Amino acid sequence: MKAPKQTASKSKGSTLVWLQGLACGGCIALAPGPSTLVCVLLAPAIVMLLVDRSPGRPSARAVLLCGAAASVGPSMALWRMSGANIGNSFAMLSDPAVVSPAWAACAAGWLLTQILPIGIRVVLEASSLSRAARLRAERARLAEEWGGEG
Repeated sequence: MKAPKQTASKSKGSTLVWLQGLACGGCIALAPGPSTLVCVLLAPAIVMLLVDRSPGRPSARAVLLCGAAASVGPSMALWRMSGANIGNSFAMLSDPAVVSPAWAACAAGWLLTQILPIGIRVVLEASSLSRAARLRAERARLAEEWGGEG
């Protein structure tokens, strides 16, 4: 029996995953301190990337973006230290004031993806109800003015 043919997009996706893994491995080998710091600070985003199965992974992208924004400061602080080594990285990670804001930013990104669609739906529904009421009032006014049926 013949094996099914892979499509071009399927092989591109597997190549991209392989290259991303290679890049991550290179970063860990060349700069273990900063890599450890970033991996721990972005742990909720990494979990979300693994869990989110929706097309485009919008929740995971929001969590990753918010977490990455909160990880810039600690990463720069690690680079400014006398050595951006793994010991300094673990010293920073032992401080809850470093990890908490990054994880809170990840949580805020997740919360936005859950609450924002509901808020937008409420605003759009209120807007359409308001417009419908205005149109009904205008229709009634025109019907009275023209003497037609309302």
